[in-house]
Amino acid sequence: MSRRSPAYRRAAQQLSPADRPLVLLEVSHALLAQPLRYVNDNEDIVSNGNNYVAGEFQFVWPDDQDQQAPAAQLSIGNLGGGLGEFFERARGGIGTRVTALQIMRSNPDFIEDRLTLDLRNIEVNMTAVSGQLSYARILDQPGTAYTFRPETAPGIF
Repeated sequence: MSRRSPAYRRAAQQLSPADRPLVLLEVSHALLAQPLRYVNDNEDIVSNGNNYVAGEFQFVWPDDQDQQAPAAQLSIGNLGGGLGEFFERARGGIGTRVTALQIMRSNPDFIEDRLTLDLRNIEVNMTAVSGQLSYARILDQPGTAYTFRPETAPGIF
């Protein structure tokens, strides 16, 4: 979203703002009836009717490097073991999508920024679940179902 609230713009210009932006995470997968929702804060928050559970995670927004697709990093605490258990049940989490939302605590229903990426290269250990977030690699896939080369279709050459 390109439109930011005045509170967000003020907080971005201050060294220690009273109201700082919060990052909300939604982890979704076909095996989940509802996405797992987390907020990187010390208390739960309700945004647009959804409850986000307070938890510890590190989310690094994607960079803009030349000659490579944007990629972000994510690490979520796994102290209870439930998140790691889900990824084991989901065969490594193939097909997991993560939506990162940025809000201000003073106005939790206004989404300042939204980014949805695929979770890849998932690593699970006793303390954390981490992985790389990126877009699907659609530019690396063939554009047609069939490729005609002299070796495979000599009649048309």
